Amino acid sequence: MAHSDLYAQIDRYAYTNALAKSSPVTKMLFALSALVISVSSPSPAVPIIVFATTTILLLQRAKIPAHFYLEVLAYPTLMLTASCFVIALFFGTGEALTQIAFPWFTWTIFKNGITLSVTTFLRVEGGLSCLFFLVLTTSITDIFITLRRARVPKVLIEMSLLIYRYIFVFIEVAEKMNTAQKLRLGHTGWIRRIRSLALLSGNLFIRTLEQGERTLTAMNARGYDGNIRVLEDLPPARKTALIGIIVFDVALVLAALLTMNIGVV
Repeated sequence: MAHSDLYAQIDRYAYTNALAKSSPVTKMLFALSALVISVSSPSPAVPIIVFATTTILLLQRAKIPAHFYLEVLAYPTLMLTASCFVIALFFGTGEALTQIAFPWFTWTIFKNGITLSVTTFLRVEGGLSCLFFLVLTTSITDIFITLRRARVPKVLIEMSLLIYRYIFVFIEVAEKMNTAQKLRLGHTGWIRRIRSLALLSGNLFIRTLEQGERTLTAMNARGYDGNIRVLEDLPPARKTALIGIIVFDVALVLAALLTMNIGVV
């Protein structure tokens, strides 16, 4: 899937999934509470439960296509895997798993480092699944309204809204510029590739400033007075759903306490 289509795909599923009409308060509470418990759990069992639960909800309840979910999950998972690989090889204390002697130093791989790497991977993967659950089932407008009702400063909300939108805009611009450079043989060698990357970065920065000015001008022309107004017609949170979330969170905490000796604090 091209990055240029990613924003449209995420937005489409956020508005058309089977949970789109559910209360955003319920979905945000579930996602954020599960995320916090997952990344702070001393046990690897809790992130696994969180990942499995959110994945089942996305695929079975929200009806998000499995191939799309796996595609958007693949990018951060690859980066996470590389980071955890470094942790496994260069971090840790205590019992050594293996040692490799070099003329100038001895490279030690610790058993504790391997365990820490696996636990970190599971924690972050569980947190990622929570974020994707929120993003793929709740529109950015509903999140915006819910945060405003929670008395979050409107400057932070509006900045977050614009940043979210223009991340995908500038990814699309960067892809078009990169394609143009390839067509002009700008990537035929390392020196040309580095030069092309520098030119792309500089031009993208200029495009960012220009796009920001055009956006502000367009918003002022439409009567922008510091408030982004949308129709605030959101479904209320159901008590049964809130109780279910509380029970689920308590169960996760108990599972973390009962299995904490498995993980690494």
